Amino acid sequence: MIGVALSLSACVAVEQPPTTDTPEISSDRPSNAQDEQTAARTPQNERKDLTPLSANKLIGQKKDALLKLLGTPRFKRRDAPAEIWRYRNETCLLDLYFYPPKGSDDTTQSQVTYIEARTPQGPSTPVANCLNALRHKFVTKATS
Repeated sequence: MIGVALSLSACVAVEQPPTTDTPEISSDRPSNAQDEQTAARTPQNERKDLTPLSANKLIGQKKDALLKLLGTPRFKRRDAPAEIWRYRNETCLLDLYFYPPKGSDDTTQSQVTYIEARTPQGPSTPVANCLNALRHKFVTKATS
C-alpha cells in the first residue's frame, strides 16, 4: 500500500510560481485600465477637469459656465450694466467683469469681458496663477 501511495503522489504536480530576480512593484495608484473603468462609471457631470485654464478661456463665458468652473463667488456687485464677481483664497483675489453683449441691454446674456487678479494686500498678480489656484481648490473641495 505504501508503494501505491508513493507512486500516486509522484503523479501529482505542484505548480510553483516562477522566480525572478526582479522584485514585484506595487502601487497604491490604480492602473490605467482601472482609471478608465472608474471614469466610465462616473457620470460626466461629476468629473472635474483640472487642465490649467488661461484667462483668455474665460473671456466671453456666461455666468453658468463660471459657476461650473469656480463655484459661487464670495462677492457680487452690480453697477449697471456691469456685474462683478469676486473669488478669493489665501493668496489672491480674482475679479470677473460681466457685461451684456455689444448693442444689447439684456443682462441675462452677460459674459466675462475683463479679468483682473491681485494679492490680498493689493498688488496685481498673474491672472492664470490665481485662476488655477481658485479652480483647483473648488474642484478638490467638490470631489471630496
